Formats: sequence, structure tokens, C-alpha cells
Amino acid sequence: MGMNSRILMVEDDRSISSMVKEYLDSEGFLTDVFSCGKAAVQALLDGAGSAYALVLIDLMLPDMSGMDVIKAIRRDSLVPIIILTAKDNDKDKSLGLNLGADDYVVKPFSLIELTARIRANIRRAVSVKAYSAGVGRDTEYKDGKSISDDLIRFRDLEINVTRHTVRAGGVMVELTRTEFEILSLLASHPGQAFSKERLYERIWKEPYFGNENVLNTHVNRLRAKLKAASGEGAAYIKTLWGIGYKMEEV
Repeated sequence: MGMNSRILMVEDDRSISSMVKEYLDSEGFLTDVFSCGKAAVQALLDGAGSAYALVLIDLMLPDMSGMDVIKAIRRDSLVPIIILTAKDNDKDKSLGLNLGADDYVVKPFSLIELTARIRANIRRAVSVKAYSAGVGRDTEYKDGKSISDDLIRFRDLEINVTRHTVRAGGVMVELTRTEFEILSLLASHPGQAFSKERLYERIWKEPYFGNENVLNTHVNRLRAKLKAASGEGAAYIKTLWGIGYKMEEV
């Protein structure tokens, strides 16, 4: 994964952007660098925007905050977003993930680690598109319930894997791609416990190295959205302390 995949990087520190671009290009990526948020958003959302496989974004930009860039992108695009963030800023990590970013890498970072995260997020996005298009989709889930190829039903949840939509108690719930994947995986295996390690590796498609904050933030945000729609957010997804999560059957 990498040959001819286009990366959009938003970073105003030229020493960092030049180093990252040179390395990524050597790994087979095509990297476009922007130092300002507005220009990056315009490039992504115009006619050529669909060509980008992933966005790297620094949160400290000269013309607009990185958070505003994420919000602008998420209004129109599900392209994977990786935040480049300061080491001690957990608040920014959490807020960025809540706004729809998929992952984060802490500065100073290893170029090898960054490249691995980029490849993992692109692979995940490609696999979601393939699944939604019907590639490799099963008609029966592991709990033995025969259901529609396109629909997962759990209590009053209705998850359409083709349209990428979720209804809770009949109310439409707007989820990010990552939140949708977590919910779909858990709901298609009701009552089955998923360790945090297993859940992370199934969703992010990379080894789990104790990246608890990323997973917990997405699950908490997912619960909040479900609760706002139906009042049962926490009740759907049960925390198994010291283990992970499962969908709570009534």
C-alpha cells in the first residue's frame, strides 16, 4: 500500500513537511503539502479532492485551527485523517478524534511509525469501501441469525452497511467511519466480548500497542451519539472492565 496513493499534508513547519514528504515519496506515496488550512480544504473538496487517500494535519496552523480544518473536511468527505499533535496535549487528541479524525501521531514521531499508521488507515478505508460494495459480505453473522446482506439489526438499532447509515429507535444517527465500523462489528456479534486489543486490530488493521485513548475516545463518542438519539447509548455497549467491550443483549 503506497504506490501512487496521494497524501494531503497540512503543516506550516517546512522542516517537518519537507522531511515527511521526502520520506513518504520514497515509500511510493505522492505527497502534496499545504502550509495553510484554507488552501488545503479547498484542494481537498474541489474536483481533485477524491484523489486523496489520506490527510495528515498539524493542529497549529497560521490561518485557521486544525480543528476547524477537520470539521470542514468532515462536512463533505470521509477521507482518513491523521492528526500530528504535541506529546503532552491529550485534550487536543480527544477533541480531534471527536470531530472525526481517525488517528493521531505524537511529535516527535518516527517516520517508520507514521508510514505504518498511514498504510493501516488507507487499508481500513479501502476495506470499508469494498465491504459496502458487497465484496466478501456474508448473509449470516456468527450469532447464527440470518439477516439481509445490507442490514444489521440489534434491539432498536438498524445498521445499513451499504448506505453507511444507522438508526436508533427510528432516529438517524450521524457517525464517523470509525464509529460506524466499531458499532457494526459489535452489533454483528451480540453478546460476544471483544478485548480492546482485538477490537483495535480489527478496526485499525495494525498491531495494538496499548493505544487505549484512541479506542476509548471513539467508543465514548459513539455512546454519546446513540444516547442522544435513543437515550440508551451506554446500554447498547457494555464495558467489560479489564477486558474490553460487547453489545449488551436484553
